[in-house]
Amino acid sequence: MEPFTPLTTVTELAAALLQGTVTAGLALLCGWLALRYHRTFLRWWVVAWTLYFLRILCIVFFLGSADWDWLYAHQVFTGWTAVVLLAAALAWIGRPLPRRWAVVAALFPPLWSWIAIYQLEHFLWAALPAVLFLSGATLWTGVVFATHRRRTGRSAGATALAVTFVLWALHHLDYPLLRARGAWTPWGYYLDILFLLGAGVGILLLVIDEQRGGLERLSQRMLTQHEEERRRLSRELHDETAQVLSAVKMQLSVLADSLGSDERARLARAQRLLDDGIRGIRNVTDALRPSLLDDLGLVPALRSLGESFGARGVFTVSFDSDHPIPKLDDAAELALFRALQEGLANVARHAEAKRATVKLRMDGPMVTLSVADDGRGLGEHDAAQLERDGHMGLAGMRERIEALGGSVELRSTSRGASLIIRVPAAT
Repeated sequence: MEPFTPLTTVTELAAALLQGTVTAGLALLCGWLALRYHRTFLRWWVVAWTLYFLRILCIVFFLGSADWDWLYAHQVFTGWTAVVLLAAALAWIGRPLPRRWAVVAALFPPLWSWIAIYQLEHFLWAALPAVLFLSGATLWTGVVFATHRRRTGRSAGATALAVTFVLWALHHLDYPLLRARGAWTPWGYYLDILFLLGAGVGILLLVIDEQRGGLERLSQRMLTQHEEERRRLSRELHDETAQVLSAVKMQLSVLADSLGSDERARLARAQRLLDDGIRGIRNVTDALRPSLLDDLGLVPALRSLGESFGARGVFTVSFDSDHPIPKLDDAAELALFRALQEGLANVARHAEAKRATVKLRMDGPMVTLSVADDGRGLGEHDAAQLERDGHMGLAGMRERIEALGGSVELRSTSRGASLIIRVPAAT
C-alpha cells in the first residue's frame, strides 16, 4: 500500500512530543502507584502507558523520516496498547482476559499491520480492520468500567474511566476519514492528550475509591469484632455472674427461715443489695448486647429502648413505626439500635429536652430512623464540628452507618435538634 504521508510540521511534532511527555508522566505515576499499593491492575496500566509512549516515539520518527517501518511499529504498539488497557480493566474487576482471546488479540496488530502497510494498495480497506479492532477493544474497556459502576452504584474512578474510554473509542473511528489525512492536525493530538488526562484522573480516583473501600471494610470488620466481644461479655455476665448472684439470693432465702427477726431484717437488706447487683448486671448485659434485638427483632427492641430512656424520667419518649418493616440483616439492625441508643443518650446529656420523638420509616429502598427533640438544638455547631470537638459517639455512629452504605444527618430544627439515620433495606 502507498498510504498518505502525514505532513510533517513543527506544530505537529510539538503536539506529538507534548503527548509523549504526558504519557511518560502517566506511566511514571502508575509505576509509583504500583510500587506503593502492589496491585496487578496498576502494573498493567504501567505496561499500557509504556507501550503508548513507544507508539508516540514511532510516529515522531515516522514524521521525521517517512520510513514505513516506523509506521508499522506505530501501528503494532497502538494495537497492543488497546489490548493491555483492556487487560488492566479486566484485572481490576478480577476477570482476566481468556488466554485464547489474549493470544488472538496480541497477534492481530503485528500480522494485520504487516498486511495493511506492506501488502494492500487500498488505504480504506487497510485501515478499517485495524480501526475497528482498536475501537472495539477501547469500547470494551469503557464498558467494563461502566458495568462495574452500575453494579456497585458508587465509584467516581470507574465513572471517569468509562466516559473516557467510550469517547476515546468513538474518536478512533474518525482515523481513516480525518486524522490519517491530516485533517485533525494537530487537534487530534490535543484530543488524545485530553483522553490521557481523563484516564489519569480516573486511575487516581480508582485508587482512592479502593483505599476508601478498604478502610470501610476494615472499619466494618473491627466493628464486627467489637460486637462479638460485647456479645461474649454479655453472655458471660448473664450466664455466670448473674446466675451465681441469683443462686446466692436463693440460698439466703432458705437461710432466712432459720434466723431470728433481727437477723432476717439484716438478711433482707443484703437480699435487696443482691437485687440491685443483679439488676445492674442485667442493665450492663442489655447495654453490651440487646437481648430483645436477638429475641424479638428490630421494632420491639427499638420501642423497648425508647421506653427504658423514658422510664428514667428525664424526658418522655414516643415511638412510631411503619408496618411492616422488612427484616434487615444483623449488621443493619444492630447499627440502627446503636444509633438510637447513642441518639437518646445525647438527648439526655446535652439537649435539656422534655420530649423526644422516634420514628422508623420505609423510604423507598432505605429504612429511615429519626430522633427529634424539643431541646436547645445545636446552637452554632454542626455535626462535623461536634465530631471534631471530640463527640466520638456521633463519629462512631457515622462510621458504622456509612460502612453499610447509609447516611447520618444531624441538624437544628425550630424546636430543637433532629438526627436522621438511613440504611439500605437490603445491605
